[in-house]
Amino acid sequence: MKLNKSILLIPILLVLVFFLTGCNPVSVTGVSILYDDFSQIVAGMTMQLTVEVEPPNASNKAVTWTSSNPGIATVNATGWVTAVAKGVTIITVTTNNGSFTDSVEIEVIYIY
Repeated sequence: MKLNKSILLIPILLVLVFFLTGCNPVSVTGVSILYDDFSQIVAGMTMQLTVEVEPPNASNKAVTWTSSNPGIATVNATGWVTAVAKGVTIITVTTNNGSFTDSVEIEVIYIY
């Protein structure tokens, strides 16, 4: 019994099409900083900011955090803000894919 070679190519082509179409990267369309509507932090304290990258199935959800004034408050790579001195700073998150940004103003206060 002879096998028709074209019949064998159909499943191979279907698998190839599945992998090529199923592996397309999903681009980022936006980013938001999630916080509990508080913008004050006491000097010497820390707080965690979290981020939501859109869409939820984005291929690259990596972000970079920055502070406009690290002398007032710093922020690390995971969104932990450390209050350094009295004043105001802007904490910004930027997506690595698409460079979308969101910011929050943080006021560092002293408690006497």
